[in-house]
Amino acid sequence: MFAKAFRVKSNTAIKGSDRRKLRADVTAAFPTLGTDQASELVPGKEELNIVKLYAHRGDAVTVYVSGGNPVLFELEKNLYPTVYTLWSYPDLLPAFTTWPLVLEKLVGGADLMLPGIVVPPAGLPQVQKGDLCAIVLVGNRAPVAIGVAAMSTSEMLTSGLKGRGFSVLHTYEDHL
Repeated sequence: MFAKAFRVKSNTAIKGSDRRKLRADVTAAFPTLGTDQASELVPGKEELNIVKLYAHRGDAVTVYVSGGNPVLFELEKNLYPTVYTLWSYPDLLPAFTTWPLVLEKLVGGADLMLPGIVVPPAGLPQVQKGDLCAIVLVGNRAPVAIGVAAMSTSEMLTSGLKGRGFSVLHTYEDHL
């Protein structure tokens, strides 16, 4: 989504009421996040901006920026964390592992194909089609991409790990 440059429509400071609503939306979207962590993510007093932009495909995206860093983005009424947020909260989403060479393809805008997934000894995390997932590299727990599962874990395994596994929304080193 952010593989190519985007066009900024507006950049404004968030109001107190919108800040409280965003905090409530974050706790609803990510129930594993405690209220203290949600308050850290959407701070009460620090600078927090809403940046409205158009991605290169014309998608209208709202990005929430705290201290100059994008922390969340909203697309079609769905709230997503950025990889930078996941570095602080690595257990927020189920994580799938891939090889470092695959990151270059993901940054270029490619989706993550199932042959690129590394199956750990404990097995793959349980997800359903449409679930938000983090993508990490072998030997590094820090997420490098965020994607939406194209199929459930059971479908992934019955397909013999063939086909498209994740629609990638955002990666480390993209334009966001």
